[in-house]
Amino acid sequence: MADSDGKAAKDLIRDVGKQLSAKKECPHKDLLVKLLRQVASALPKLKTQSDLLKPNIKPLSDSILKHGLLKQKDKDVRLLVSICVCEILRILAPNPGFSDADLRSIYQLLLGMFGELVDTKSPYYSRRVELLETVAKYNFCVLMLDIGCEDLVLKMFNIFFGVIRKEHSSNVFGAMSSIMSAILKEKVSQALMEAILRNLLKDKKDASPASFQLAVSVIDDCSQTLEPFVCRFLNRCILDRDNVNSELKESYHDIIYEIIQCAPQMLIAVVENLCQELLTEQVDVRITAIKFVGKLFSIPGCHIAQEYHHLFAEFINRFADKSSAVRLNAVLCAKSFYLFNPPGDNSTTVLSALEGRLLDFDDKVRTQAVAVVCDLAKSNLRPVPPEMITQAAKRLRDKKASVRKKALQLLLDVYHNYCVKCSEGVIKLSADFEQIPCGILLLCYDKDVEFGVQNIEHVLEEDLFPVSLSVEERIRHWIFLFSHSVSAYKDGMFTTAHEKALTAVLCQKKRLQLEMQSYLDLRTKEKNVSERGEEKIKKLFAKMSTCFPVKVKAEECFSKLHLVKDVGLFNTFKEILNEPEFGSSQIIRDNFVKKIKDLHTDSEFLQLLATKCSFNIFSSDHVRCILDNLSENKFGQANLKKACVALLMIIVNAFPPLLRGSEEPFCTLLLEEKSPFCNELLQMLVKAGPHISVDLSVIYPFLERICLNGTRAQAKLAISAISELIVTSQQFTFSYLCKTLVDALESGQHTPAVLQSLGCMAQHSVSAFESHAEEIKRYIFDNIFSGLESDSSASCKMKIFGLKTLVKSFLPHQRTGVTRQIDEVLGIISQMLLRAEISKGTLSCKKDKDQLRLAAATSVLQLSQLWDSHIPADIYRETVLMAKDHSTLLRKSFLKKTFKLLKNNFLHCKYLCAFALAASDTFEGSPKDDSLNYMAEIIKIRHLEAKVKRDATDNPVCSMIFLIHILAHDTKFPSQDPENEENSGPFFSPLVFTMDTLLNPSFVDGDMNRIHTVVSELHNIFNAIKIAEDALDVAKTSRLHVLANFGSKYLVTKNNGRSVSHTPTNILLPALLYKKSNAKQRERARSTKSSRKSLDDNAFDDGQLHKRSKTLNAHKKNSHETQKQIVSGDKEKQDFISPESITCLAEKPSSQEDSSSGDWALG
Repeated sequence: MADSDGKAAKDLIRDVGKQLSAKKECPHKDLLVKLLRQVASALPKLKTQSDLLKPNIKPLSDSILKHGLLKQKDKDVRLLVSICVCEILRILAPNPGFSDADLRSIYQLLLGMFGELVDTKSPYYSRRVELLETVAKYNFCVLMLDIGCEDLVLKMFNIFFGVIRKEHSSNVFGAMSSIMSAILKEKVSQALMEAILRNLLKDKKDASPASFQLAVSVIDDCSQTLEPFVCRFLNRCILDRDNVNSELKESYHDIIYEIIQCAPQMLIAVVENLCQELLTEQVDVRITAIKFVGKLFSIPGCHIAQEYHHLFAEFINRFADKSSAVRLNAVLCAKSFYLFNPPGDNSTTVLSALEGRLLDFDDKVRTQAVAVVCDLAKSNLRPVPPEMITQAAKRLRDKKASVRKKALQLLLDVYHNYCVKCSEGVIKLSADFEQIPCGILLLCYDKDVEFGVQNIEHVLEEDLFPVSLSVEERIRHWIFLFSHSVSAYKDGMFTTAHEKALTAVLCQKKRLQLEMQSYLDLRTKEKNVSERGEEKIKKLFAKMSTCFPVKVKAEECFSKLHLVKDVGLFNTFKEILNEPEFGSSQIIRDNFVKKIKDLHTDSEFLQLLATKCSFNIFSSDHVRCILDNLSENKFGQANLKKACVALLMIIVNAFPPLLRGSEEPFCTLLLEEKSPFCNELLQMLVKAGPHISVDLSVIYPFLERICLNGTRAQAKLAISAISELIVTSQQFTFSYLCKTLVDALESGQHTPAVLQSLGCMAQHSVSAFESHAEEIKRYIFDNIFSGLESDSSASCKMKIFGLKTLVKSFLPHQRTGVTRQIDEVLGIISQMLLRAEISKGTLSCKKDKDQLRLAAATSVLQLSQLWDSHIPADIYRETVLMAKDHSTLLRKSFLKKTFKLLKNNFLHCKYLCAFALAASDTFEGSPKDDSLNYMAEIIKIRHLEAKVKRDATDNPVCSMIFLIHILAHDTKFPSQDPENEENSGPFFSPLVFTMDTLLNPSFVDGDMNRIHTVVSELHNIFNAIKIAEDALDVAKTSRLHVLANFGSKYLVTKNNGRSVSHTPTNILLPALLYKKSNAKQRERARSTKSSRKSLDDNAFDDGQLHKRSKTLNAHKKNSHETQKQIVSGDKEKQDFISPESITCLAEKPSSQEDSSSGDWALG
C-alpha cells in the first residue's frame, strides 16, 4: 500500500511539474493554489531520500523557479511554495539541485515564513510551525553558511528573537533553539554573538521574556562554542572598553550577570578581571563595580564568593575604600550578600565589615550601615546576630544629629518587630534588642532640638511599643531592662543614667499633668477670670510650655486654647487626667482626637497635649501587673524581683495615685516576713500614702516593729508612713508610739533605730515629742554623750546618732511649736567642732574624730535653716572652716552638703564662704574645681530668682562681708606687711576667688547690668567695712580694714586700673561681727592710714549705724512660708536667717575719684 502511495505521489508530482512547466506564464491563483496543494500533500509521502526521485521532482523545481514562485506575495502561495521547497530539500538532500542564488531566495522565503509565526491566531499558524520544525529537524539552515548567507543567518536569529512569545508552544521554542544552536556549532561570528547577548538584556525596550529564555537556551547549548568569543568581548569591555566597537559595551555587567546564572563555566576567565574595576583610581568605576560584584555575590545558589576568593577579598576591601561613596555602596551590598549566601566564613567577614562601617567617619555611611543592620534584623530569611543590634543602637549616641534621628526611626521599627515576635513566642527576650530603649533613654541628655526630654517623652508614649502590645508584654520588657542593671551584672546595660533619664521623663509628664489640672481647676472656679487669675494662667502656660519641643509655639497654642469656649473639650481633658487605666485612657484619647480633627485648627497641638496628659507610659494597669507578678511569685530569679520593685519605685515616685486600687497586694507584700524589699516598699508607702486607702490599724504593728527593730533608714520611713496615713481620729498614735520608743530607749535595745524614730517623730509631731523631750535629752546626754566608752567606733556612731536626734527635734516640718532652748545643743556641737569630743574621754581613732566633726558641721548647716540667728559667730566660723579641713573626704562631704542646702535655698548665702576657702587651699586633693562649679551654680540660681523677695543680706555678694571677717580672725593672717601682695597673695586668694566668680558674666547669662551692680555693691561693702570695727575682737579691726583695702584695690585692677564708679547705699553689716567705730578710733585709723601708702586715696564721711531689731521669724526661701516660732530664754524674737545687723552708709567718692571714674570693664 505504501509503495502504491509513493508511486502515485511521484506521478502526481511529475505531472503537476510538467503542467506548470508547459505554461509560459504563471497560472492564475486558483489553479496555482490547487496544483501546489496537491504537490504539498504528495511530497511528504516520499519518505526516502534518493537522487532517483530527482527526475520526478525536477519539473516542479524548475517550474517554481521559472514562474518566480519564491517571490510571490500571496500568503497562500507563499506558504504552499515554502512547504514544497522545504520538502524538496529534504528529499534531494544533500544535493537538491538549486543554485546558490536559488537557495538564497529559498531561505529568504523561509525567513519570511518564520517572521509570520508571531501571529498565533492565523489559520496558517500550524502549517508555519510544521515548516519550522521540518527546517530544524533536517538542519537545512546550515546550508546558509555553505553558500555565504551569513547575513541571512543573522537575520534569522533576529527574527527568532523578535517573534518568539510566551504564548508559543514548547516545540516552537525548541525548534528555534535547535536551528540557532546548529548554526553556532558550525560557525560563530561577532554579529551572531551580539544578537544573542542583546537578548539577555531584560531592560531592553523591545525585549520579551521569551526572547531572553531563547537566548539563555542557546547559550546553554553552545557554551563551549561561544565561550572564547564571549570572554574576549567581555574582557575587552572590562579592560579596554573605550576601544570596543559595540553598543553592548555599556551593558556588559548585565550580560555577565545573566550568563553566570545559565552557564557560569563560560566566565571563569572573565570574573577574576572584575578585580581590576574594584582597584581602579576612578571612583565612579569602583562604585559601579562594587554594586555589580555585590549583585553577583547575591545570586541565590551560585556561591560566587566561595569560588572567586580574590574577587571576594577585594569586595571586602571596598568597605574601607578611601571614597565614602564606594563605602556606602559596599554597605548596601552587605544585606543581599548576607541573606543569599550560606552561613560561613564569608558571611561572618561581611558582617564584620558592615559593623566597622557603623563607626565610619562619614555620617551617610554610618546611617546606611544602621539601615542595613535594621533591615537584616527584621528579615525572616536569616536574621542578623543580635549583637549587631547592640552596635547599631550605639548610633543613637552618634555625634551627628542626622544619624541619631535616622537611627532612632530605624531602630524603633526593629524594636516593634522584636516585641511582636516576643509576644508570639517566636523569640525570647534579648539583652541586645533591649539596648534600643536604653539608647533612646540616653537621648534625654541630648541638647539637639530633635531630642531631649521633651521629644523622648513622646517616643516613650507613642512610639516605643507597638500600639497593639498588651500591658503585660510591655511590663515584661521593662522588667527585663531593669533586671540587666549594672548592679545585677558587671556588664549590665541599664545604668543610673538610664534610670535618671526615665525619671526625668516621668517627672516632666507629672509636672505638666499637675499644671494642667491647676489650669482646669482655675478655669472652672472662675467663670470671669480676674487679672490676677490671668497672671496665674500665664505662669501655668509658661511652665507647661517647657514640656514641649518648641516652647514659644506651645505658649501660643495654650493662649489660643484659653480663648476656646467649648466646655466639652476641657471636660475631656479632665477625664484624661483622671483616668489612670491604660485601656480606658487610650479610648478617651482616641475619641477626643477624632472629635477635634476637623473642628480645631490646632488639632495637632491638642492631640499632643492629650497624649502628655494621659497615663500612657505607665498606668494603674502597669502597677497592678507588677504587683501581681510579685505576689504570685512568678519570678524564680531574685534579680527579676528586684527589677520589679525598682520599676515600681520609679512609677510610684512619679505618679503616687497609680497605686490606688492595688492596696491589697501592696500591703500583702509589705507585711511579708523578712522581705528583701522592705525599704523600697516603705518608700512607696510614704509617697503614695495620701493617695491610697490603707487602714493604719492594720499595718501599724508592722510599722511600730520597724521603728523599734529596723534599720535607721527603715525607721525613718516608718515614721513618715505613719504620718502620711494618720487621720484626725488617730492623732494619739504618735503619743502612744513616742512612749513606746522612750521605753525602748531606756531599755538600751536597738538604740540607733529608736533614736532615728524619735528624731523623725519630733519633726512630724512636735507635741508628742515635747511631752518626753526632757527624758530623751537627758538619756542622750547621760548615756550616750557621757556614758559610752569614748575610744570605740561604735561610741562615735552612737554620739552622732544622738546628735542627729537632738538636731531634728529643733527642725519640725511645720517649722513651729518648739519651746525648748537650743543653747545646750549648740554647746555640744561647739565641743565637737573644736575638739572632736563631748565628754572627758577622747576618741583615739582619727577617722572617728573626723566623722564626729563632720556630723557637728552638718548639724550647724541643718540648724541654720531655722536657727541661724542663734548660732554664735565662733560656731559659724568653725563650721565654714571645715572646707579647709585636713581630711579630703570630710571636705568633699561638707562642701557637697553645703551646696545641696544652698541650691534648695535652705541656707543663707554667707555659707558661700566655704567654697572660697576650699578653692584657695593649695594642698593635694583641694576641691578647687568643685568649689568653682558649686559657687557658679548658686550664683546662676540666685540670678534667675532675683525677683523673689528675700533678706537684703541674703545674696552671693554679701558673702564677702562674712568672708572678710573669717579671714581677719585667721591665725595665719600675715603679721608683717600684710598689704604686700608678694608675701600675702595666697592668703588673700579667697577674696580673689569670690570676686572673680561674682564678676564672671557667664554665671549671670551675660547680664552686664548685673555685673555693674555687683561691682557697686562690692565697693560699698568694702567702704562700709573700712568705717566699722570688729564686734568680737577690736584688735582685729585693722585686719578688717586691710582686707577691705585689698578688695577695693583688686576691683580697680579688674577695671583695667580705672577707679570704680558706684552708687552710695546702705550696707547691712551683721552686728554679731561688726560694730560702730567711735570718733577716736576713726581718727586713729585715719592717721595710721595716712602714715603709710594707702590702698585707697579717698576719704569717707562718718557712716550712720543703727541696730536692727531681732525677730523670731524663721527665714525660708519663699515669703509665703515665713512663720513665727517661740524660743524661750533671754533672746527676743528675731529673724533666724538674717543676723543682727548695723547699717553703714557707704560714702561718695572724692571729686578726684569722680573725675577719673569710668564704665566698668573686666580686666
